Amino acid sequence: MEKTYSILIQFGDGNPISSTIRAKDGCHAQDQALALYPGARSVRITGVVQTHYPPVLKKKAVVKRPEPAPLFTDVTHQEVERIVRTVHEEQLFQCQQLRAKGVSYRGIAKQLQIGPTTVRRWLKSTTF
Repeated sequence: MEKTYSILIQFGDGNPISSTIRAKDGCHAQDQALALYPGARSVRITGVVQTHYPPVLKKKAVVKRPEPAPLFTDVTHQEVERIVRTVHEEQLFQCQQLRAKGVSYRGIAKQLQIGPTTVRRWLKSTTF
């Protein structure tokens, strides 16, 4: 929103000039007046002549996009758990085999891409 301000510019010679300036607030109106009238000693805002409201924008039509299809449409939650469980069991079995061959915990962790603490915990809970 902007306003048109009526202003009084004084140069110190006793003959003030009246004018109008359009700005968003009084501070900007004074700044613009001082920039337009160099050498002015003072700028006084005497009132608001008119208020200018921004144009009302029409809302654009929102296009609804289709929702993405789920990644697993034919796999149940139980099947996913079974797959995860078998991957975990396979890693545990590989961990046991590598340790039986004498590979260190860090070496096992690097090969299986898991943490050495996990290797230590797995091997502690299982017996050979």
